[in-house]
Amino acid sequence: MMNPNESQMQLITMQDSTNSGQNSRSSSPFPDSEGPSNLRSPPRVAYKANRPISKHFICWKQRTILEKILFYIILVLTTVFLLFIIIDCISSKGFINHRNLPNDNNFPPTNTNGKDYIYNESKNNNDEINDPNIAILSSNKSINICITPGCVQAANSLLFSINTSADPCENFFEYACGRWNDEHTIPDGMSQYGTFDYVREQVRSQLKNILENTDKPESKSIGMVKSVYSACMNTTDLQKKKTQPLLKEIKKLGTWPLLFPNGIDGNTSLDELDLTQLLATIRNEYGVEVFFTVYVYADAKDTTKNILSVDQTILSLGRGSRDYYLNNTMFGNHMKAYKNYMTATMKLLVQDFKLNITEEDLIVGEKELLEFETEFAKIIVPSDNRRNNSRMHNERKIYDLPRLFDQVEWERYFSLIMPPEVQNFSKNDTKIIVTEIEYFKNLSDFLKRSDKRIVVNYVMWRMAQVYTKVLDERFEDVKQELNKVMSGQETKPPRWKSCISTVMGYLPLAIGSVYVKEHFQPSDKNEALEMIENLQKSFIELVKTNEWVTDKTKTIAIDKANAMIKSIGYPDFILDNTKLDKYYDGLNIEDGDGFVDVYMKAIKWTNRRDFLKLKEPFDKNEFDVSPAAVNAFYSPERNSITFPAGILQPPFFSGNFPKAVNYGGIGAVIGHEITHGFDDQGSQYDKNGNLFNWWDTESFNGFQERKKCIIDQYNQFKVPGTNLTVNGKLTIGENIADNGGVKETYLAYKKSIAGLEDKQPRLPGLQHMSNDKIFFLSYAHFWCGHKKDASAVQQVLTDEHSPEIFRVIGVLSNMKEFSDTFNCPKGSQLNPIKKCSVW
Repeated sequence: MMNPNESQMQLITMQDSTNSGQNSRSSSPFPDSEGPSNLRSPPRVAYKANRPISKHFICWKQRTILEKILFYIILVLTTVFLLFIIIDCISSKGFINHRNLPNDNNFPPTNTNGKDYIYNESKNNNDEINDPNIAILSSNKSINICITPGCVQAANSLLFSINTSADPCENFFEYACGRWNDEHTIPDGMSQYGTFDYVREQVRSQLKNILENTDKPESKSIGMVKSVYSACMNTTDLQKKKTQPLLKEIKKLGTWPLLFPNGIDGNTSLDELDLTQLLATIRNEYGVEVFFTVYVYADAKDTTKNILSVDQTILSLGRGSRDYYLNNTMFGNHMKAYKNYMTATMKLLVQDFKLNITEEDLIVGEKELLEFETEFAKIIVPSDNRRNNSRMHNERKIYDLPRLFDQVEWERYFSLIMPPEVQNFSKNDTKIIVTEIEYFKNLSDFLKRSDKRIVVNYVMWRMAQVYTKVLDERFEDVKQELNKVMSGQETKPPRWKSCISTVMGYLPLAIGSVYVKEHFQPSDKNEALEMIENLQKSFIELVKTNEWVTDKTKTIAIDKANAMIKSIGYPDFILDNTKLDKYYDGLNIEDGDGFVDVYMKAIKWTNRRDFLKLKEPFDKNEFDVSPAAVNAFYSPERNSITFPAGILQPPFFSGNFPKAVNYGGIGAVIGHEITHGFDDQGSQYDKNGNLFNWWDTESFNGFQERKKCIIDQYNQFKVPGTNLTVNGKLTIGENIADNGGVKETYLAYKKSIAGLEDKQPRLPGLQHMSNDKIFFLSYAHFWCGHKKDASAVQQVLTDEHSPEIFRVIGVLSNMKEFSDTFNCPKGSQLNPIKKCSVW
């Protein structure tokens, strides 16, 4: 989980590989959550659809027998389409309960009426399937094969991913994903590529088509969506203006000693510099928080209320980047790339501003900045030491803050950043949460012993880093050289992709509205809700059967599971243009606004909206992510799980998929999010989202013992492409959620087919595999993909999620149900003697 302080504005303005998106106080199964829902509200704990068509042509002789079987079945299905009218008129035992096959331009087609078609190879056709939604093609063979469009689509995804030469008991990731990874290279402009990334790219393309449609917008909000995208794409205007907007802002701020050693407007003295005013201005105007972050979110001890909080900040190289600065032996090249990026950026500014600065002076100034930030990194609390949320909930009053950090006049600072309507919350007696007490004490000491000139240079550098992202493409080009080293991303992505991400960040619900209207079936909402309810019941079954939990603690855990709030697809109000426009009241982005104007308007509107929440109760039902996001979330303060429309699609989920595929796919995501409520952080909150220790000693000790088993297990996993191992302590929350999530999902799946196991149809081309095997293949297929070595290193250092390979083999090696299904011998990699389990 990520902390709310790691503001979404920073995620938006720092959208590149150096700031890999993890989750915050809400949890998500995926790193790199697309498009935060607001510019400053807390990010969430996070949890990859149709597989892309391979670029490679594979001749018929190279195809396996299974693939040839699938080809013939598809041929049969096509024939069914062509002869539909004739077949519909025939009454024979070949068809019972016949239903019209859908007419869809996509292939495999989507079964829009929800009916299933099954090819029956049963020798004895006495076991009639009486479900009115199922039709059977009969013959004289042994098993039922489903040849509906949904089944063919699911089979296609799985069949063209499997590497049958791999041993599933030794490396199930290679078995399930080997072929997919071999046939799908990492595209230009990306540092990793997998099934999850493909879905995200598909959603981006869908949004691009919507935004580039020239039809008149149906509402003000939708008009603003198009205006933001248009402003971002208008590189001609950006090239014309170059850095003049930034120069104007620097002059307003009145200082930057490194570039203006003789001062701005004749003022060379730093003695009169007002640091409080400077920090407040760059936060209000540009969304940049250099030494600490301020946010409004639920009071974790009383989640009926919102409260002010202050926390440590994020370094220039992104969240979790502390080790890059402090381990020069391992990351010397990364810091050299950062220095080169700084040099290239400064030279562009000197050139455009027509400044008389020597290269030698620049080199000296940049060296000072790097040394300053390296020292600053030493006082940042590492992410793996920020998992005890009770430790970080420290109630103080604003008048207490100077005793921790006195370089800022706190009451005046809050007064400067708050809108008039909530000025009473800036007073000295206002309650505030300080997450890292020692950090602020150490920050105070650090700044007192630092040269004020270097401090100001650093503040201005951090402001310029963010601001240059809305300037011309030269700054993208110099940042790309840094990205290449940090993540292995060889080229920058097309401009339109970064502009889609910008719109997702600035107007998440508005862009979600147009996406849902075009690309989401409302019926999928009900189907997903049914699965969630089944999984909640299964999780409760796991709790009941865990002998290490006392009856008292079990009762409380079950109450919490039952109380979870479920948000699926999108909030209903976004389909009402009037209500959506009201939500964005006060934000006036117009056609013709420049990109800088859009950026600054969005910052100010979001800042105002978030602070006004101090007057309101905490909204536990708020859907505060974009419905177009390809991710899922758990929020401990809300005790809520959220599944945006973007993730409710193939190959993770479809109303036309067999149960084994849906449960193995989106079901595992649902299970993951439910289990986050009971991981090492979620378990610190009660059913109402309040920080409260509801564990008795015996149960707590049992939890700690099982948690340690998983930490030790994952600590042993060596990450491919690196000389690093997984950080079991940093990733423990996600690993608990993965392990418990798949276990409860499998239980829910088995309950959903109880008594019908023998009648469940099998997938075409994969009919030799039981549906239990298809369940586990579908889970693993979720994580198919690969990444550049630099990206793998970056993930280990900064991401609370384990690498994809270990989200497969780490989880499944702990499941007896998996080893039983695949007949894995004891002692094999996927059936170790010692297994770890929390839930």
